[in-house]
Amino acid sequence: MKRAAQLRISEKIEGQDRILSFHGSADILSMPSVQALLSRYSREEIRLLLVDLSETEFINSPVWAVITLYARKQRDQSRVAIIGMSERIKGSFEMMGLQKELLTFPDIETARRELLQ
Repeated sequence: MKRAAQLRISEKIEGQDRILSFHGSADILSMPSVQALLSRYSREEIRLLLVDLSETEFINSPVWAVITLYARKQRDQSRVAIIGMSERIKGSFEMMGLQKELLTFPDIETARRELLQ
């Protein structure tokens, strides 16, 4: 069985907005990297955080938990949304009931239009 590519995270900073793009597999080994970024963001004034999963092969529940916890803690200060989710990832996302916690959009432009109007 082919092992999924290790997660790479690219960060785009646009004023008070952040776009995190996950590339590869977001498994338990990648959780500390995700936690470190979100911990740093919790100390910054961020208006919008978009997590782009369009290049993500897999994301496990501990990584979802870290993202969801950040969104809950920052609810009054910033908006958090998931963009570019594949059907495969969307299935597990919905199975865990995360659509009640996190907004999703097909792309960056749609997310910005809906969240910043």
